[in-house]
Amino acid sequence: MDTSKIPADTVSVLAPELALTNGVYFFHDKPFSGFIVEKYESGVLKSVGSYYQGKQHGHTKTYYPNGNQKDIRSYRENVGFGRHYGYWENGNMKFDFTYYHDKREGLQKQWYESGSPYAFLNFKDDQEHGMQQAWRENGKPYINYEARDGFRYGLQKSALCYSLKDEAVKLKVLQKAN
Repeated sequence: MDTSKIPADTVSVLAPELALTNGVYFFHDKPFSGFIVEKYESGVLKSVGSYYQGKQHGHTKTYYPNGNQKDIRSYRENVGFGRHYGYWENGNMKFDFTYYHDKREGLQKQWYESGSPYAFLNFKDDQEHGMQQAWRENGKPYINYEARDGFRYGLQKSALCYSLKDEAVKLKVLQKAN
């Protein structure tokens, strides 16, 4: 993605001269090209995004209050495009998504905060397509199916008839209705 036309001009999202109208940022009544930054009350950087002619173009990065990266998203003229990465506050990967014209495309991966895989889902033109897999945090699968032509074939959201706590069966007391 070509961002060479974006000047290094930077403005705060709180600047009174900055206005958002119909999804386009204007600065002094002209479409803004440059970077818009937002900070937490503490002064720590919360987000920075690049804009061309008032539209998101390039990368938008957000951060946690501790300064760790929260996510990086890519845009072309206000439309989600390319890889989007997200991180848990502890630095572990949270998601790795791909977008094409604001639609999910290809393998979309998600992880638990611990770093264990949560879901690996495949999309084509924003619709499930191909193998779909998801796991509980203990690694046991609860989704494992193939999506074809709008139909699902295989294991879908299986639920345990018992619950686990620290990998041991947690007993439930059943009450009879009188």
